[in-house]
Amino acid sequence: MLKQKIVEINKNLKFTANAIVEGFISGLHKSPYHGFSVEFSDHKAYSVGEPVSLIDWRLYSRTDRYYIKRYEEETNVRTYFLLDCSNSMNFYSNEVKKIDYARLFTACLINLSLRQRDATGLALFNDKIISSLPAKSKNIWLNQCLTTLDNLSCSGDTDISNTIIKFSENIKKRSLIVIITDFLDDVDKLTMALNYLKFNKHHCVVFHIVDEAEMRFDFKSEADFIDLETDEVLKVSPWLLKKEYIEKFSMFHVKLKQIIKQLNFEYYQIDTKTDIRESLKLFLYNRNRTVRI
Repeated sequence: MLKQKIVEINKNLKFTANAIVEGFISGLHKSPYHGFSVEFSDHKAYSVGEPVSLIDWRLYSRTDRYYIKRYEEETNVRTYFLLDCSNSMNFYSNEVKKIDYARLFTACLINLSLRQRDATGLALFNDKIISSLPAKSKNIWLNQCLTTLDNLSCSGDTDISNTIIKFSENIKKRSLIVIITDFLDDVDKLTMALNYLKFNKHHCVVFHIVDEAEMRFDFKSEADFIDLETDEVLKVSPWLLKKEYIEKFSMFHVKLKQIIKQLNFEYYQIDTKTDIRESLKLFLYNRNRTVRI
């Protein structure tokens, strides 16, 4: 089922993403969900004519005054999606390339964001920004974003940290930055770049796209390992390196996650074997639990 859905993006990305999002929302049984603009901002005095449902009754019980809650959606927070299109995203072991999974997942997230009328932008990058669309909230903007995703191709090396800094330099207002990547970059440089986002008061959601083979390193025979970004070839006996590799991969993952959590950013590791709906559920339900009220 997963393979079939991923392959379909080459035929009609808009149809596939929309079908997944519609089915996912229907599966929520009308329970409330929040996508991106859910962070509580502040209160303001209630004005006659505003929906009574917005009143914070807990605050009323303490102050005997009517206030309503305002969320980031009402304070013009913009959402930008940064999708890694470097050559390493072409890797696959289960017939689903990381880039194909990430592209469909990004399309679904953009669909959800625009349904909430959030101003939504998109940038594709490798070691630099390849293409960039400004943040807009009109429904017709979905077509432009999906066309950009439809026509992307992977190339070049990865430089996530440089991309983050260069991209954020052009953002004048506090924004939500959503990064979809396999994070094949130097941790110290990533730390500096993420701290730069924090310093400029941006919030960041990170989706770490991984392939099962990267985590398990479950190769059985000697083989030539080819670096997708440099074409360097290394003959490897996997059984001799497996233990050390897994330890280092785990250490990298733990350190990356700790850095992101310390900045109060959000981190999600997503295996390309995971159904897209399950990945969306993990993200949206976790955001529900972290709404500050």
